Amino acid sequence: MKALLSASSSLPRRLLSQSSTRRKCVTAAAAASGGRRVVCAVHENRSHSSNAINIGVSCKIIATKSRISHPSRRLMGTDTRGQEEDDNIDVAVRVANERCSGKLQIKKVNPDQWGVFAQRPYTKGSIVISSNLATDTEQPNPKATSCSHAIQIGWNEHILMDLPAQFLNHSCDPNIGVAIKLNEGQSYDFVALRDIEEGEEVRFDYETTEYQVGAFEDCMCGADICRGTIKGFKCNKDVILAKYGGKNIAGYLME
Repeated sequence: MKALLSASSSLPRRLLSQSSTRRKCVTAAAAASGGRRVVCAVHENRSHSSNAINIGVSCKIIATKSRISHPSRRLMGTDTRGQEEDDNIDVAVRVANERCSGKLQIKKVNPDQWGVFAQRPYTKGSIVISSNLATDTEQPNPKATSCSHAIQIGWNEHILMDLPAQFLNHSCDPNIGVAIKLNEGQSYDFVALRDIEEGEEVRFDYETTEYQVGAFEDCMCGADICRGTIKGFKCNKDVILAKYGGKNIAGYLME
């Protein structure tokens, strides 16, 4: 992902704007996708050789791997899903929980929001989640034209991670963080920033991966050092660098 506008929350993750431009872009990309998953993002293109900034909308038909996926993590208090989508979410969560049994569990943190919880202790520095690209066959609503859970990996690129990573919530004082380099699956590994006890919700800092966040006004993570808003690395660079010391921040942001 590179300089983009995405959405996030403790958040429910990323609810991108539904502008007419974006809808047309998604429709065109979906028609050309042959049924494959379409990742769409409003983005801000930065030029490293000039101060020019161009705002646009891009849709990327991503390659996918054999892993469970599902774009229904957080809903910011408004539940617009149909029963079929809810059923698909339940199936995807059940399959992911079976795969991660004894390590991690996806469960509701409130009626409209999922979270990921440790089922065993993790020591500081250990890999808690090694995510992969989401599949193109296990989304709850194949006709959907929005992607609310994409995560940024480059200046102009987002991906959709598989479960359980796709349902990770935000914290301004997280217990896991992203590895600087992408893994072999071209997705993120999440490492323990401190010792994590069994039963803890595992959460990371969205501003360590998102250059600019446009979907959230207030942060609801509940941390004692909560920053109050989630605006992205662009707005909080100094705070993020001071907190993480250049580590556990997406590699493209450190270029």
